[in-house]
Amino acid sequence: MLKFIGIALLAALVGYAFGVMAGIFIVNNFSTNVQDKPLELAMTSIFFFGPLGALIGFTIAVVYQLLHQYL
Repeated sequence: MLKFIGIALLAALVGYAFGVMAGIFIVNNFSTNVQDKPLELAMTSIFFFGPLGALIGFTIAVVYQLLHQYL
């Protein structure tokens, strides 16, 4: 059980990192904001895309482990 939780949390951490990187890419290339772009970049990446990536990574890890365990 501890291995299950550890892998899920590690996947969430990796998902958070990928989410932040995706957020940086998206805001840099598609935002039309010119006055406070660095602030928008930091806040959007850390508080929106990071947690979204963590949730996706955690979900994928849990589903994969459950399917691998029961199939």
